[in-house]
Amino acid sequence: MSRNEKIAAYLGFSVKSRKIVYGYESVIATGKRLYLVLCDNELAENSFKKVMRYAEIKQIPVRKMASLSDYFGGKAIKCVGLAEENLASAVVKELNKQSEVGTDE
Repeated sequence: MSRNEKIAAYLGFSVKSRKIVYGYESVIATGKRLYLVLCDNELAENSFKKVMRYAEIKQIPVRKMASLSDYFGGKAIKCVGLAEENLASAVVKELNKQSEVGTDE
């Protein structure tokens, strides 16, 4: 299983368990405790700054990645927040492996 497939599986688990928030406005406005925010590289600069300010206040890690919408069936999703700690840490672990190898498999 490639790293992208693992990330897709973890994000799928988040969707099934309803532990995911879609869109930067929802990420900022949610009452849920978030453990990770993923932003697409194509997210507008102003939107990304707002997410970063919020994440800094709440001490939430933020990761940028290419083609985030590909993990959600091509829907125009540019930002998601994960509300499940174990799934968030698994996604971070896989993203760290990708950056170590320097590939987006």
